[in-house]
Amino acid sequence: ARALAPLAPLAILYNSIPFAPFIVFLGVYSGIVNNYNFSRFVRYNAMQAVLLDVLLIIPSVIFNDLFKPSDGPGIQAYITSYNTIFLFVAVSVAYGMGSALVGQTARLPLVAEAADTQVRDGPSGW
Repeated sequence: ARALAPLAPLAILYNSIPFAPFIVFLGVYSGIVNNYNFSRFVRYNAMQAVLLDVLLIIPSVIFNDLFKPSDGPGIQAYITSYNTIFLFVAVSVAYGMGSALVGQTARLPLVAEAADTQVRDGPSGW
């Protein structure tokens, strides 16, 4: 926790601006994924990060907006699904960071094929 303490003001700013997560999402997608000045490796990893963000948004919409569990098995399913999704994303981020540090392309489950589809080789071709 102490190692991340210098990032606290940035986290407070990020959470205090109402549409900051959406703005960062669009910025990463349009500024990195679609920018051919970056290598395919960087654009591919950025696209996987964007897709992991989408995977975090979908359960939030389903559980918070469509139905709200109050108690019993509904709340247990809610807690279990959030814990499962968090664990999947945490392991995916650790694996992706480790792979990037050693210069390998991480092929994350559920998002690798979609990232390949979205990241093209250059403006001249697919």
